[in-house]
Amino acid sequence: MEFEKELKEIVERYVDVVKKQSKVKNIDEFIKDESTIYHLNRIYDTKSLLTDLSGSFGEETELDTRIKQYGLGTVFAVVNSVKNYYVENYNSGEDEWLNYIVTDLNHDFPIEYAK
Repeated sequence: MEFEKELKEIVERYVDVVKKQSKVKNIDEFIKDESTIYHLNRIYDTKSLLTDLSGSFGEETELDTRIKQYGLGTVFAVVNSVKNYYVENYNSGEDEWLNYIVTDLNHDFPIEYAK
């Protein structure tokens, strides 16, 4: 499946889960629900991060190889997890953000080359 299409489907599933878990009944409550907004922001930041890593930084991150080995759903889940700092590093504005992310990718998704 095409990367963008599969990523869009994954994002839609995650958004649906957040919406179902939210106890918000109307838009006025929604804008005050910090937890829901936090999770939605994280989902869309993860999407942006993976899109950038696959495109502009594809060679440095070897993201396509990692996705082939682990699956885009798994990669998205780990990168999106609040237990990791991918999104925070991406949004940090630090010069070294990409190095931090590559280090984390190497730890979480080691590439197994054929022998």
